[in-house]
Amino acid sequence: MTDPAVAVLVTAAALWVGSEHFPHGWGFSPLAYLLTALIFLPLAVRRRWPVAVSLTSSLALLAYLAAGYDQLNLNFWGPLLALYSAASLRPARRIVLSWAVTIVAMFWSSRLVPGMSVGLGLVESVLFPSLACVFGSVSYRLAQRNDQLADVADRLRAEQEARAALAVAQERVRIARELHDVVAHHLSVISVQAGLAEYVFDADASTARKAVDTISTVSREALHELRRLLVLLRVDSDAPGYEGPGHDPAPGLADLPQLVDRVRAAGVAVKLGMSVPDPDAFPPGLQLCAYRVIQEALTNVLKHAPGERARVLVRCDRRQLTVVVENEGNAGNAGGTPGTGHGLTSMRERAALYGGTLVAGARPEGGYAVALTLFVDEVGALG
Repeated sequence: MTDPAVAVLVTAAALWVGSEHFPHGWGFSPLAYLLTALIFLPLAVRRRWPVAVSLTSSLALLAYLAAGYDQLNLNFWGPLLALYSAASLRPARRIVLSWAVTIVAMFWSSRLVPGMSVGLGLVESVLFPSLACVFGSVSYRLAQRNDQLADVADRLRAEQEARAALAVAQERVRIARELHDVVAHHLSVISVQAGLAEYVFDADASTARKAVDTISTVSREALHELRRLLVLLRVDSDAPGYEGPGHDPAPGLADLPQLVDRVRAAGVAVKLGMSVPDPDAFPPGLQLCAYRVIQEALTNVLKHAPGERARVLVRCDRRQLTVVVENEGNAGNAGGTPGTGHGLTSMRERAALYGGTLVAGARPEGGYAVALTLFVDEVGALG
């Protein structure tokens, strides 16, 4: 029920009680009705002007008493209700005057009660308005606290939305990185083999057939990896190497021989040297990072130094995993396919994600080298 409706109902009740007061009511006294209405009707706007409403109600009661009316009835409670409203909506320092005026009205009212002493009347006149102020102040502080909590909740909601947006952006970067690593490598192999098949199609049918077989195998592997990535997205797992039902785990160190064989089939003589006693001792995310960096580095060899020899070295100890990919040709060979720079950026981002470092550049003796270092303690591998 709204404040105006409550004010009208209370006013109507006060007018009815005053007119029916025993042993004698107001009779035909428009002033009594008017002053009673002034005591209660301002409560309709108590939330907008609480202090003014409290003063008006108390002053109206004083005018009612000054006019000689001794039927207190419900009029006694009007200033107390208005004072409580003011205390619950405004700070204590702003209701001091209302409190004082209400005390005066209450004391004057007490003098109309037969048999009440001055001391008792004074105590009640101070006690009732003070209790109204205390209860109102408690409500005011609770309202303030609720407002603060609502503000904190709004800020937390905004921060949560910002974190969610950041997580979405990071997930998009991760998806883009995975797609780049998968698509770039396999398409590079397919491109090289397709070019070889076209070149020897009429002169060497056997070599052309092998190239076509390699294209078929690599394209199936690419589809398999893309399918794994899409399934990973469907289950909404952020953990690298997540092994959920219905799809294979992400590639790791144990899959490096197959990767090297695929690159060899594309025409790059790759030598793999691994000194990792137990690859499964490393977390799947770290293994995926090393695998993707090696894959991207060999893809760059295919694109920028086709036909040259390459070497992949993987070794570990209790503190770090080291990966080195080298080629003996010129990584900036004009005969290769020009790159966009996304591959090197992706490798560095992967290394940084696991607290590692990646260094890439030309070797003094010729060729190009990529060196990845992942610190075992950073990811908790090997105890």
